[in-house]
Amino acid sequence: MSSSRLILLLLALTPGTHAGAPLPFEDENDYYTVEQFPVPPGSRLEIGGMGFLPGGELAVSTRRGQVWILENPEVENVEDARWRLFAEGLWEGLGLNVVDGDIHVVQRGELSRLRDLDGDGLCDQIDTLCDDWGLSGNYHEFAFGLPRDDAGNFFVTLNVAFFNPQWWHGKSAVPYRGWALRISPEGEITPWAKGFRSPCGVGKNAQGDIFITDNQGDWCASSPIYHLVRDGFYGHPASLEWTAEYRASGTIASDEVPPPAAATQRRPAAVWIPYEWSRSTGNMVHDSTGGAFGPFADDLFVAELTNGMVLRCNMEKVRGEYQGWIQPFRRDIGSVARVLFSSQGTLFCGMTNRGWGGRAPADGLARVRWTGRSPLEIQDVQLLQDGFDVAFTKPLAGETNVTDDCASLYQYDYNYWWEYGSPPQHNTPVEVTGCVLSEDRTRLRIQTAGLTPAMVARVKLNGLMGAQGEPLLHPEFAYTINQLPAGPLTNQHVSKIVPPPPSKESGQEGWLMLSWGDPMDRFDSEGWELVNAEIDRDEGTRFSITPGNGALVNTGEQPSDYTSKNEFGDCELHLGFMLPEGGRSGILLMGRYELTLVDSPKGNEAGADICCTIGGGGSWDAIAPRFNAYRHAGEWHEVDIRFRAPRFGQNGKVSDAHFEQVLVDGRTVLEGVSVPGISTTSVHAEEGPAGPVVLRGGEGEVAFRDIRVRPTERGHPSPLPRTGSPKWSPVFPEEQFDDWILSGDAEWGLDDVTLVASGPKGTLLSTRNDYSSFDMRARVKISDGGQAGLLFRVQGPPGKVEGYGALINSTFPNMEKTGSLAGLHSIQAQLIPSNTWFNYFVSVREVTDGTHIRIWINGVMLTDYMDVERRFGPGHIAIEHSHAASTVSVEALEVRIVD
Repeated sequence: MSSSRLILLLLALTPGTHAGAPLPFEDENDYYTVEQFPVPPGSRLEIGGMGFLPGGELAVSTRRGQVWILENPEVENVEDARWRLFAEGLWEGLGLNVVDGDIHVVQRGELSRLRDLDGDGLCDQIDTLCDDWGLSGNYHEFAFGLPRDDAGNFFVTLNVAFFNPQWWHGKSAVPYRGWALRISPEGEITPWAKGFRSPCGVGKNAQGDIFITDNQGDWCASSPIYHLVRDGFYGHPASLEWTAEYRASGTIASDEVPPPAAATQRRPAAVWIPYEWSRSTGNMVHDSTGGAFGPFADDLFVAELTNGMVLRCNMEKVRGEYQGWIQPFRRDIGSVARVLFSSQGTLFCGMTNRGWGGRAPADGLARVRWTGRSPLEIQDVQLLQDGFDVAFTKPLAGETNVTDDCASLYQYDYNYWWEYGSPPQHNTPVEVTGCVLSEDRTRLRIQTAGLTPAMVARVKLNGLMGAQGEPLLHPEFAYTINQLPAGPLTNQHVSKIVPPPPSKESGQEGWLMLSWGDPMDRFDSEGWELVNAEIDRDEGTRFSITPGNGALVNTGEQPSDYTSKNEFGDCELHLGFMLPEGGRSGILLMGRYELTLVDSPKGNEAGADICCTIGGGGSWDAIAPRFNAYRHAGEWHEVDIRFRAPRFGQNGKVSDAHFEQVLVDGRTVLEGVSVPGISTTSVHAEEGPAGPVVLRGGEGEVAFRDIRVRPTERGHPSPLPRTGSPKWSPVFPEEQFDDWILSGDAEWGLDDVTLVASGPKGTLLSTRNDYSSFDMRARVKISDGGQAGLLFRVQGPPGKVEGYGALINSTFPNMEKTGSLAGLHSIQAQLIPSNTWFNYFVSVREVTDGTHIRIWINGVMLTDYMDVERRFGPGHIAIEHSHAASTVSVEALEVRIVD
């Protein structure tokens, strides 16, 4: 087989190195150093593009519309850096190139040329070269770039838009969202290829071919790297609406059904980056320094702002198309979105994370330099029909004893669907049948029982060392096998078409967002603050705290645990957490069953002190996870737990608590684990059917964010009994439409089974006006910025319409949010996102002490109030539309009379 090779190098970049901090791979810093430049005083250098001027100065464009010039980028001491503001007032410069001394910037709505006409170092003139693409005003309509091909044409990529209510469904509302564009030096635009989602990275390899990175989301299983081919379709359907075929037929791309082009025209990714290695991929640049950056000349470096690491990848052409492999390379840089090599062999890294939660520092400029020492690394990988030929940068040790155990591997693929990303599917171990080392000990041939095309192979090399006893620095890689070198061609993709999952309205149905809005409202705590936090660069065992709203941190001298006011049984729990070096915390489900959170970076695999171990009890040992998915101190990790509470009968417990699944950053670390009793850290002495979520706060600093719970147990009062169940009756029977009582000027409509109100303020009242003790239930959603209410015991009309009100408010600027009893009991957490259906349940009882009112959302009781004044007697049930900018939707509003 003849093959032409491309070597790729990918950056998944992380925060800067801390003094004295142990790295996951301690030798990385021996080979490549990281330095952070001070930024211009008073500025936020959120870099979106970089390019060198003819004299060696570095020009950077920023997300905030400025262009800065670093006059001495190769200065020996970065503290001596000199910055000059060249231009400002641009609209989000996310790509930059220097052509004949002129700076070119791609703004959100145009490609611009910036000129210094009088030589004073400041911009005097801005020319519009091209603005022939659309803007709808959506926040996510980014424009990226800006490499040029050999003919001088620029390449720009356009992000799709994300609108409510289905915010995760990318839209191409205006030309040419989701496209890659070629723009000639004269400004003539050519729509070049379509099917992209969020194509943040555009770059060239050493051969001049253009590659594009995309970001995980709808129709994009993970983070791919695509070889750009004219007229190619890369998978996201929205952009098809600007093709001649769709325009001529008036076809609208479906949000949820794969287009016909997905089966017949979709281009494969040359590389699929595993999610745990890259979650937000930036641009790429090949090493043109001729070896000044080490033993990886002509490799591509790709910026990754969330996970913060360096990945390295080789590509080769197999059956005429690029495909290849990736592996980690370097950590601890920052939220890198842009990378660029200088002629002297320095890799410059421009950082921005726009609040997306990337590694610290969140913005600024860093440089990576080679120390002159070459690591023992994988130099190259070639795909064989039955395995791989792996080359190393240095010979392995002479006493290396190669056995079949020196390599292990498995294969997987993804789902191509509208859901946000895809976990790896069909994880399949592959038997290694032989490993053969070359005579010069620089190549290893791995033979297997057979590889499958249209899958990714994840390969780990075990126990290999160099002549000086140094270990293989990064022993794992993932190879995207689109085709095998020989045999029948497959028409399958790594990302495979599957039946679409059930439709969703917002993707948030059933969840309670416990930390949105006022994050303290639904928790009992002392010594916690809502702030911005990142690991302290001088003292890695603590956080650097600044004002903001990015994290909940136990900043007090003796902070308490962070304990939910509500209790839960069967549930799903999601949260993000970050630990400093040596940090420790934990999540107590039901206040009893602990999942430990420990700073346990890779390499600390022994014993039970690994992150996401289930804490042991008095008579049973801790239960360790399958593997250590924790990455590093100072990085945000996302945890998803599906938990089943213990069951009790008349004679006591009949089944244990059960961790059905625990995922860290999308990887399953625990599954199907029964817990025989409470952990020793339990806040309760005995087991029970429900309990609070407790986040441990007394063992050092920890940061949490995005805490949400979805109850999954069945029982009164949620989920609600089916419509039409005995004793339940509709409040607004459709057959009585003409008799409905209206007050105010709101516009009311009946869309199939959904009551919809919009326009001015108004109220829809039941014909019956004697509701006293009853249960009421409904399915409800409110628009962004809207406010409404379910009213009961309403008095009037005629006269003033007033009564008790269960508020419906997600984002309207009123402190009382959904779940509040208006004016009497306030819920200040934004539990339900806008445009999201939820279940409302209200119970009203007239009792000796007063009017007893309870309110549940999605099965969780939030309000339990006794109105001793009995403010309102029997009356109507009503829906109030409270604000002109609202749209409120109500389904299945039913009532059950209680004698």
